[in-house]
Amino acid sequence: MTTGRIPCLNPNCRRTAAAERYPGSSHIICGKCWKQLPLRTRARHKQLNARSRLLFRLSRKSRYGDALRTTQWQRIERHFDNAWIRLNQIIIRYFTASEQPPIGIEDFLKENGIG
Repeated sequence: MTTGRIPCLNPNCRRTAAAERYPGSSHIICGKCWKQLPLRTRARHKQLNARSRLLFRLSRKSRYGDALRTTQWQRIERHFDNAWIRLNQIIIRYFTASEQPPIGIEDFLKENGIG
């Protein structure tokens, strides 16, 4: 891989993107791989983006200016950040999960005469 490029998250995909376009990122998800994700995962991403825009708009209003320092607003922000972390972990796991059978399945198959 050439310098200044970051790879797609899918290890089977060979697409890359310019590192200048995505500063601070170690990987991307190309359009083809994005479409491979389950609809539920893509819908969750869309939902979190919409909530992000809403929270940003609310934080800019004058009546919520002091609210940014309240424990309630901090709790909302913490839950929102955790939701993004969980979604990112789900996406990473989707592409990087090994094709190994579950642990103990070999013994189960042998006991039942299947394997």
